[in-house]
Amino acid sequence: MATVQDIAKIVEKLAPKHLKEDWDNVGLLVGERNMEVKGVLTTLDVTPEVVAEAEAKGCNLIVSHHPVIFKGMKQITDESALGRLVIELISKKIAVYSAHTNLDIAPGGLNDLAAAQIGLGNVKGLETVHEQGFCKIITFVPATHRDAVMQAMGDAGAGQIGNYSHCAFYTEGTGTFKPLDGANPYIGEVGEATTVQENRLEAIVPQILVSAVIEALKAAHPYEVPAYEVHQLVTPSEEATIGRIGELADTLDTEGFIELIKACFPRGRARFGGAKVDAITKVALCTGSGAEFIKVAAKMGAQAYVTGDVKYHDMQLAKELGILVADVGHFGTEIGAAALLAAHIGIQLQEQKMTDVPVVISDVHEDFFFA
Repeated sequence: MATVQDIAKIVEKLAPKHLKEDWDNVGLLVGERNMEVKGVLTTLDVTPEVVAEAEAKGCNLIVSHHPVIFKGMKQITDESALGRLVIELISKKIAVYSAHTNLDIAPGGLNDLAAAQIGLGNVKGLETVHEQGFCKIITFVPATHRDAVMQAMGDAGAGQIGNYSHCAFYTEGTGTFKPLDGANPYIGEVGEATTVQENRLEAIVPQILVSAVIEALKAAHPYEVPAYEVHQLVTPSEEATIGRIGELADTLDTEGFIELIKACFPRGRARFGGAKVDAITKVALCTGSGAEFIKVAAKMGAQAYVTGDVKYHDMQLAKELGILVADVGHFGTEIGAAALLAAHIGIQLQEQKMTDVPVVISDVHEDFFFA
């Protein structure tokens, strides 16, 4: 059995919530965390058609890229389309979890998927959206509870190093304490000095997740008042970047690049503009709405840029900067999110032996542009 919270943790392994941009709204947006999940449907957007599809396929959890609730709602009534949609989700007991800019930014996320589709090598981030420092959390726990505390800390985000999670270190030692009047000790008696064989457990934590990891530590720790330390690490900050830039295996001219992009994004409604370029070797991209990074792409030496939602004057700027721009549409650059999420969730469920939860990709959601 898997709960909504179990699936949320799985998604957050791929797209940690702390990577999101400040203005974004991600995570569980509708539903109950402890509800048993009968099936998962992944999609780009949550629409009435997608909700009907989820119900028909026996899926009571929708995992979307675009948040079903983006800006604050002052009321949930049937007087608005969004209100009716939320009411329908609640009445049908269908939960919605959304991974938006955190999925765009995450290593192995949507921008990296697009870079792989194009066939880019030597891929790097395009624009830094925020930097995060790291801390080390140290705690002391009886050996009998070490694994439980270590698991809880890891689930909350401690020990994430590159493509590895739950990284930690522990050593054996001896702890001493004397419970005073009013204490309710897990081990020992009030007024008597107690000696316990303990493990010193430590793990690195992104600064933004320190509070969450401490709460998880306390919840899993057997002691009434667990001892822990938090140390700021003097290490290079980790950059979270939106967009990607990389190199093509072969040099292309404008016509060759147009053919490549149409083949790579077959569900996109591609438009090409800006400058016509004779030799394209370096390509930048940003899935979704990325016209704001045209100047950044040109400055970093890209001869071509792939994104969506480009306006007329954005193309004018691109021409002035001498960069070719491919507007594949918002839908075209991001529809791959549904398959990406489904693949990740499916693999994780298999590894965690929760094989009774089917994961399906929406096949009814289409581009809102139809001509």
